[in-house]
Amino acid sequence: MNPALPNSLSTILQLAAILILLTATLGTLLSVLVTGRKGLTQLGFQFSLLLFALYAAQDWVYPLVFSTIFDGVQQFSGIAAALCIMTAAFSINMMLKAYVWDGHLFGHDAPVPQLLAVLVQGMIYLIAVLIVLQFVYGQSITALATLSGAAAVILGFSAQSTLGEMFAGIAISVSRPFKVGDWIKIGETHEGKVVDQTWRHVQIRMWDGCTLNVPNRVIAESTIKNLSSGHGRRICLAEVIRLDPEMAPDVATKMLLSAIRQTHAALEEPGPEVFYRGMKNGKAEYIFGYFIDDYGARLARNDKLWRAIAKAFPEWRDDPLPPWRKPQTEQSTT
Repeated sequence: MNPALPNSLSTILQLAAILILLTATLGTLLSVLVTGRKGLTQLGFQFSLLLFALYAAQDWVYPLVFSTIFDGVQQFSGIAAALCIMTAAFSINMMLKAYVWDGHLFGHDAPVPQLLAVLVQGMIYLIAVLIVLQFVYGQSITALATLSGAAAVILGFSAQSTLGEMFAGIAISVSRPFKVGDWIKIGETHEGKVVDQTWRHVQIRMWDGCTLNVPNRVIAESTIKNLSSGHGRRICLAEVIRLDPEMAPDVATKMLLSAIRQTHAALEEPGPEVFYRGMKNGKAEYIFGYFIDDYGARLARNDKLWRAIAKAFPEWRDDPLPPWRKPQTEQSTT
C-alpha cells in the first residue's frame, strides 16, 4: 500500500510551506552559482528552514518520500535536525563575515584580523556540534565541553593582548568617535590627524609630521576629543592677551575685533568675540575667541591673527615683558 498524500488542513499547509521553501532555496542556489558567494547567508537560512519544515512534517514526509533512503523515521529525523542546526550555524557564520568581518556594518575599510574571525567561526561550529550531540543524539557532552572550555581559557590567556586590541577596535568601530581624516586629541597628550585605523591601532600624524601608532586599548581607555569639523560643527579657538591698562576696554575690544576680522582667519558666522577679564599683574587681560572650520589650518590662521594684533597694538609687541599667550582650544556645536 502506497503512502497517502496529505489530506488534512495542517498537512496541506505543511506541504505548501515545504514547496515554497524548496522553490526559494533552489532559486537562491542558482543565484549563488551565478553571482558567487553573495547569497550564501540567505541560502543557508532558507535551507535551514526547509530542513526544519521537513523535520516538523516527518510523520507523513518520511513514508511518502524518504522511506526508501533511510532505515527508519528516527534516523531521518535525527539527520534532518542535525543538518538544520549545522546550516543555521553556517548561516550565522556567513552573516558575520558579510556584515562584521568585512567591515560593512560599521563602515570600516580594514578587514578584521583573521585570528579573531577563525576563533569566532570555530566557536560557532563547536556550539552547533555540542547542541547536536546533546539534544539530537542524546550523548553526554560534559567531558567535551570541559575540554573545550579549558582550551578556550588557555588560548585566551596566551592571546590576551592581541584579543584585547581587537575587541577594543570593535568597540571603537561601533561607537565611531572619529574617522580617518579627523583631528583628534587622545587624553591630554597625543594630538594629530587620523591617517589610518585598523583593528589593532590608530595611526595619527602629529603637528611635526611624525606618525604615531596608538593601540586601540589605549584609545578605548582614554578621553577622546574630536577637533575636526563636521556637518553643522565649528571649532572655537580661545586666546588670552594682556594690554596697556590705560586703554579703555571698549576701545581695546573694538581694535581686537577689527584685527581678527581683517585677517579673514576666522569665520564670519559665528563671529569672533572679546571679553574683558580685568587686571592681572599690572596688565588689562582680555580673552578673545573665534571659529574656524578646518582644525588642520589652525596654526596658519593663528599666525595671521597674531601678526595682525601685533600691528594693531605696537605697545604690546614692544613690551619687554611679553604677555605669554595661553591658547585654549575647545569644540562647540552650532
